[in-house]
Amino acid sequence: MLTDRLVLAAKLENSAAISIAGGVSANTGLRNLITHRAAQCNLAVYLPPLSLCGDNAAMIGSQAYYEFQAGNMAKMNLNALATRDIERSFLS
Repeated sequence: MLTDRLVLAAKLENSAAISIAGGVSANTGLRNLITHRAAQCNLAVYLPPLSLCGDNAAMIGSQAYYEFQAGNMAKMNLNALATRDIERSFLS
């Protein structure tokens, strides 16, 4: 189902390429199916190397626990900001 919807979205958006990332992109069967369907539909496919396909949710949750235990908490006005400078403190 994911592959069919991905290809349909590419067609609807008039895209020449498709891609998946994150933990789901480590699924070898899915990678093979998407590669095969992309070739059938004349779409380029971009897949990250398996070494970059980890699901980091458990690691992030674990780190959050230890930060909380250490008293490191952000203020309530913290919001997601994809372009935030990584060098800036999140606690200020």
